[in-house]
Amino acid sequence: MSVTTVICAGVITMDTIALVDRYPAEDERIRAEQIIRAIGGPAAVSAIALARLGISVGVIGTIGEDNDGKEILAHFKREGVNTEGISITTAPTAGSVIVASKEHSARAISTRQPPVQATPSPIAKALVAAADWVHVDHVGINLLPALNIKRGGNAKISFDAGYEVTGFDVSQVDLFAPNDKSLLSRNPNLEIAAALKHEFELSNSLIVATEGGKGSVAYSAETGFISAPSFKVEIVSTLGAGDVFHGALLAQLIEKHPLNIALLRANAVAALSCRGLDGSSAIPTTAELNSFMSGVK
Repeated sequence: MSVTTVICAGVITMDTIALVDRYPAEDERIRAEQIIRAIGGPAAVSAIALARLGISVGVIGTIGEDNDGKEILAHFKREGVNTEGISITTAPTAGSVIVASKEHSARAISTRQPPVQATPSPIAKALVAAADWVHVDHVGINLLPALNIKRGGNAKISFDAGYEVTGFDVSQVDLFAPNDKSLLSRNPNLEIAAALKHEFELSNSLIVATEGGKGSVAYSAETGFISAPSFKVEIVSTLGAGDVFHGALLAQLIEKHPLNIALLRANAVAALSCRGLDGSSAIPTTAELNSFMSGVK
């Protein structure tokens, strides 16, 4: 078993993505500019971002023993992501068919939901016990009891809180990272800065929220409220950009960058990932990120 710095736990999918000029009308056939297959899922994409940025990382989740599952394992191997903690079942691997429209700068998604998550294996539990961070998505958060992990243990917990987190107790995690819509749904009477502060006061956790094309914001004991702008790049698709941001943010914190710099660099990684149609193919390495940042005024 290899020791890893971060374990990402949650959804792993194999997606088919088509780029079109416009959405087709009913019963209409149109030509796609690109059609690709790529790994998806918040935890999976975050793991690839961490690996690209030089962090030792493994992933925990459930896939099928089908060809999609085999393709996922091969892709993770190429990226240098540890797959020893993945569970393989007879259920089909989760996946989506995604149509990205250039006209609307939007996407339409039809998805096969993730299989029932298998009980984490002894290897998965050992990987978590040796890690510095465990990063979970909306599925992975429910695996924490089975992984024998809670806040205050050996590993810190980061939660990509993009789905159904209205009643979640933020004090369970060290880093709570919703998008702005999820954050405001929890705090309907507050502006975003006040909502961040309120979540921090309830939990004493690091609170970070993404704001799409505007950038990201955070609140911590050391900094109070801070924000970091986004970057303009030639966008092919924003698919997975939030998942990339979460992996990149963890990488920058592990590398001991101050929070304001970590946010800025994570924003840059997420922006650069949008040069690709899928969520992961255009994620930069640390060298590429540093080169990009050296040209930022």
